[in-house]
Amino acid sequence: METETDKVHSAGMADTEPAEQPVMLPFPDKAGAGWHVIIRYHEGHERRIEGFPTEKEALDWIVENSQQVDE
Repeated sequence: METETDKVHSAGMADTEPAEQPVMLPFPDKAGAGWHVIIRYHEGHERRIEGFPTEKEALDWIVENSQQVDE
């Protein structure tokens, strides 16, 4: 099992590591009419995708689009 102390990083490694992927999470609409997905980019901005009638449909969208999120 790897621990934090097992991870060694140097300044040179940072240039070769892939960029962190955005985080995608489903949330219920405040009005209770459906669901939306928030995409949180590590650079600090967010994107909202609306129009999902159920949480399952929002989660399915996340799974289907997780490798295609543009920045």
